[in-house]
Amino acid sequence: MFVCWWIFSTAVGSLLINLIGVESVGRLRCAIVLQDIFVFILPVLLTMAIVSVKPLRVIGIDRKVSVRLIAMITLAALVSIPVMNNIVAWNESIHLPWAQLESMLRNSEDSAKATVEGIMQGSSIGDLVLSVLIMGVLTGFAEELFFRGGLQPLFAFVMRNRHAAIWATAFIFSAVHLQFFGFVPRLLMGAFFGYLVLWSGSIWASVFAHALNNSLVVINYWLISRGAVSADANTFATGSSAIDVTIAVASALATVAMIYWINRQTSCDRT
Repeated sequence: MFVCWWIFSTAVGSLLINLIGVESVGRLRCAIVLQDIFVFILPVLLTMAIVSVKPLRVIGIDRKVSVRLIAMITLAALVSIPVMNNIVAWNESIHLPWAQLESMLRNSEDSAKATVEGIMQGSSIGDLVLSVLIMGVLTGFAEELFFRGGLQPLFAFVMRNRHAAIWATAFIFSAVHLQFFGFVPRLLMGAFFGYLVLWSGSIWASVFAHALNNSLVVINYWLISRGAVSADANTFATGSSAIDVTIAVASALATVAMIYWINRQTSCDRT
């Protein structure tokens, strides 16, 4: 039923997007909003409303998250930037033995990147707010509702293993972005989002983490396009100097510690 609703709502959403078009920035932004609603949000709501007597509980949307957990997630996101930058750089540097396939994959990623940058065009405060709302808040909510609110509980029911469900969902989450040279960091983020839901019992934990990650990307791009900063935060601590290596290692250790701390704190909250 979940797959059927996804196919139906995706077809309807695609029809609407084709009618609107993507020739301008405004239309492109409308297309993203429609995609989030029809491809990610509606299939979950329609499925859970039919198959569950407590759909909000299954999705994890009826449980709040504490301010302390929000603060811990924010801190974890910030301290993980250097190590994630290095993982991204490593994944991007991978070369496939098939040159034609690699060229096709990289062209596909360049096209996807151009689309995202097209949505984030503009250097005004209004452009920043709109980009954060669409790419950060709405996309973060929509994708988490679909993957961690819909797909992950279904996988957990079928597999009878919550950890397998988390990693299977994270794999699909990364794969559907069709960006092979960003697959590993997105897989790790997807698993982190999944464990946030498992530990807290609330999808709002992963929604916040996802929206925060996307919003930081948007803000970084906006600051660069505005000329407010000259250095790209995505390249921070990715060099080969002793300082960069030290920062990256410290970031990895701090990230692991933060994840462990989040797990312990949410466990204490549950008990």
